[in-house]
Amino acid sequence: MLNAILNMGVPTKVFSTDSGEDTIQSRILARAASMPTSVTEDWLRSDPEKCARLLAPFDFIDWDFRPDPTLDDIWHGLYAYHEEEGQYPAQTVIDIASDVGHDTGDEWGSLRDLMRQAKVISRETGTHLLLVHHAADSERTKRPCPRRSDIHGKVNAIPELIVTCGVTNSGDLHVACVKNRHAKADIDANNHFPMSLNAETSMVSDYVSQPHAYASWNQPGEDSW
Repeated sequence: MLNAILNMGVPTKVFSTDSGEDTIQSRILARAASMPTSVTEDWLRSDPEKCARLLAPFDFIDWDFRPDPTLDDIWHGLYAYHEEEGQYPAQTVIDIASDVGHDTGDEWGSLRDLMRQAKVISRETGTHLLLVHHAADSERTKRPCPRRSDIHGKVNAIPELIVTCGVTNSGDLHVACVKNRHAKADIDANNHFPMSLNAETSMVSDYVSQPHAYASWNQPGEDSW
């Protein structure tokens, strides 16, 4: 999610329930400076001026770090953004969807209510709404990328686009489009593609195949093929 919104570079409102301010800042610093987060975490304490300078280009993101916002909190946050900026954000991110508080009872019913409200938010404000959500984690879950049917709560009817992500046993990140209302998709996530992942520096980028170097077949005294 973080790499996606940094790459897009559009005015964005993020409701970050899963990660606090220090965690997000250290990851942005790591990505910007190509340094491990273990180093940038120390920067936040030891060199705040340097951190402020490196974080300044990312001021297009407005963060809300409440761990359990309600739908009212999200609406009020968008209204406040409009009041301050004169327009709604081009993009709104909720990370993670299941952390949004509801009064509708069970967790799955709450998620379905969030999906319905998400459509209203997007249509009334014109913002692109990006929801981060979990998939099942069991022996039956598709690897490396979950299928559309593996998504928690089966809340896949309303979103226009659903992308699932997973990591292989070797640590490689793979991505699959399991729903796309306007183009092709693979609900079973068989058609997945790799991306380059450097967890140490919080960097996700396009995958580039590395050429393999092989030793010469020729041994001393042998004829060349």
